Amino acid sequence: MGVKLTAVLLVFLYLQVSLCNGVSINGCRESERKALLDFKEGLKDPGRRLSSWIGQDCCTWSGVQCDNQTGYVVQLDLGNKRPLHNMFQYGLRSEQLEGKINHALLGLKHLQYLDLSMNFFGGCIKDSLEILSWVCSELTGHFPDWLGNLKSLRMLNLYYNSFHGPFLQLRLHSLIKLDISRNAFNGSVPVNLGQLYPKLVFLDFAYNNLTGVFTEAHLVGLAKLQHLGFSANEFRVDFGSQWVPPLGLKMLVMWNTKLGPGFPSWIQKLENLSAAVFSNAGISDSLPDWFWNFSKNLQIVDLSHNDIRGKLPTSLEHLSNLRYVDLSGNSFEGSVPQFPENLVYLLLFSNKIAGRVPKTLCYLKKLVALDLSKNQLIGVIPDCWNHSLHPRLFTFDFSDNKLYGGIPATLCSPSLAYLHLSNNNLSGELPLSLRNCKALRTLDLGQNKIGGSIPTWLAKSLLNLEVLQLRQNMLVGNIPPELGNLTNLRVIDFAYNHLSGTIPYNLGNLRAMKFAPAISYNRKVALVIYDKLAAGYVDNMEVLYMVSSKLVLGYMDSIKVNLKGRDVQYDKLLPLLISVDLSRNELSGEIPEELMYLSYLQNLNLSENHLTGRIPEKIGMLLRVESLDLSKNDLSGTIPTTMIMLTFLSHLNLSYNNFFGRIPHSGQFPALPDPSIYLGNNALCGFPLHNNCENIDGQSSVWSPKDEDEVEKIGFYVSIALGYILGFWILWGVLLLNKKWGFAYFQFVDYLIHATGDCLWK
Repeated sequence: MGVKLTAVLLVFLYLQVSLCNGVSINGCRESERKALLDFKEGLKDPGRRLSSWIGQDCCTWSGVQCDNQTGYVVQLDLGNKRPLHNMFQYGLRSEQLEGKINHALLGLKHLQYLDLSMNFFGGCIKDSLEILSWVCSELTGHFPDWLGNLKSLRMLNLYYNSFHGPFLQLRLHSLIKLDISRNAFNGSVPVNLGQLYPKLVFLDFAYNNLTGVFTEAHLVGLAKLQHLGFSANEFRVDFGSQWVPPLGLKMLVMWNTKLGPGFPSWIQKLENLSAAVFSNAGISDSLPDWFWNFSKNLQIVDLSHNDIRGKLPTSLEHLSNLRYVDLSGNSFEGSVPQFPENLVYLLLFSNKIAGRVPKTLCYLKKLVALDLSKNQLIGVIPDCWNHSLHPRLFTFDFSDNKLYGGIPATLCSPSLAYLHLSNNNLSGELPLSLRNCKALRTLDLGQNKIGGSIPTWLAKSLLNLEVLQLRQNMLVGNIPPELGNLTNLRVIDFAYNHLSGTIPYNLGNLRAMKFAPAISYNRKVALVIYDKLAAGYVDNMEVLYMVSSKLVLGYMDSIKVNLKGRDVQYDKLLPLLISVDLSRNELSGEIPEELMYLSYLQNLNLSENHLTGRIPEKIGMLLRVESLDLSKNDLSGTIPTTMIMLTFLSHLNLSYNNFFGRIPHSGQFPALPDPSIYLGNNALCGFPLHNNCENIDGQSSVWSPKDEDEVEKIGFYVSIALGYILGFWILWGVLLLNKKWGFAYFQFVDYLIHATGDCLWK
């Protein structure tokens, strides 16, 4: 009985002490639970990320971490951790918290870590805080002075906001990490950084508007520095050749800087360096012999887009930690070196590298990106790309070389998204093995000698295809109607081949050319990924690289397209290009009316074929077309008055057909004054031609300006109607529509435009 009584008394005593100290039975202190609930009360949470903030034990709530012994809240992690692929698709807004950091947080007296990144917050923060992460939160204005009171602060992450004003001078002597990159700070960098932040290990102020001269004096006193990043500012870098940098430096990131013209010799003193990023740094010099031997720890080497000369070594296998190599855009010579087997990323394009493609590249089993384009390589592409050995191969680019032979049957990977082999001398037919490249988005085989027909399995197997570039080959046969089933296809280029038959009406089903893109590419997030990767986060490279097809790790897909009569290289704008080029073939029949439903089409080139019949009246539905070339066919009839609806049209060629009647005198036609675009149509009249329409026998009654005025009136009324409808929904859509509704809404608008067009042109 005495033992039981003692136990009961001990439990009672524990409960009394706990209640006095504000600790609940479940381990969470009641005062801090209330503080968190008060904080939550002032937030907007559209994604219900704080839905778990119920019940008594706040230590189990999402983002909250308590000390196991005391029950105090020591960590509050509310950073927006939504998967990156969802960010690309839906943006950040649907998951972002919004509100002010109110005084409720003052109740968290032992808070050491606070992450509010990728949200919308304002207000003040506790001065006992040790870690503050406010990343991608769209904060603006001058930097708050009260942050200088956070004397315990050890880590300050503020990259990708819109802070402006002078460089931070907060005298935070405990700070070990300061990241203010991608803001709008201006003025010069303070010379007394070592006095302000003597314990700094990580310093990054890239992508600001800082000016002046940045010298070794700015880094005096920063003996513990391991990461230094100051890319893309306005200042000039002037480090003397005898400068001894902080010897502990491991990451040196200074791309888009004024570092050159000489190659920085002081780098060879950094024996522990793992990342050397000097892209676009104004270097015009020979690469020193010591460069590939000064540090065995090199993981990232980016010397791209300079004017660096020299011969590449035959082997870099001794650099066993090497993962990322970008030497593109220089004048390197020699053959392709042998690389360590763990290499992930290899960019050597736009150099003077010659010789054959070595089979040793096939041994790089972790390879994600391989780009040797725009060099002087000869011979065949090795047929050793086993699917199982290269599961992560994402980009393969050997274009613009002097390669010959067939496309290797083994050239495929479960992850391969971009295959570029254009502008070589490759022959044979498209290998059946390509149908296993299920992830392929760009197939660029233009300007070769590839023969045979376009296989139907392209449309049945490569369901993710976005760009199909087969220009200037020796292809024969018909265009497969099945291509119309590729919902993501937005660029078709079959020009300069020997294709015959009619243009399949099924191409009018290409959804990517009919509706707004379903994926809104977020350049901001992708650039942050690159910055952090260059800072040494190589372990996640493969995963990060698979996030987006447009820009990851600084790599952009690129193709050459004939637009407005000239070859144009598309890279940054490639995701926006929607084009169909079937010119210089042997196609016959009429232009399918179904093509007119591709309302997002920007370039349509059907020139130099044997097409007959009239231009479809519904051509006015191509509202976004900028370039239209129907020249050198056997088309006839009048120029449809509906073409005055093509308000984006800036390049037109209708020459060498059998058109007759008056050239429309409104819309974009007055802005196209070159008479050569109508040559070979002797029965045409009106501006910019000099022949009078009244002098053409029998043609004046076929078409009259009154008809065009009627079309203009109809177009005007349609514009007003659509304007009211769109204006209403844009106004109320902000309140009523969430992100997931957005795509369906724009599809509805496109449908409305199409339906209105049908009524207009039936």
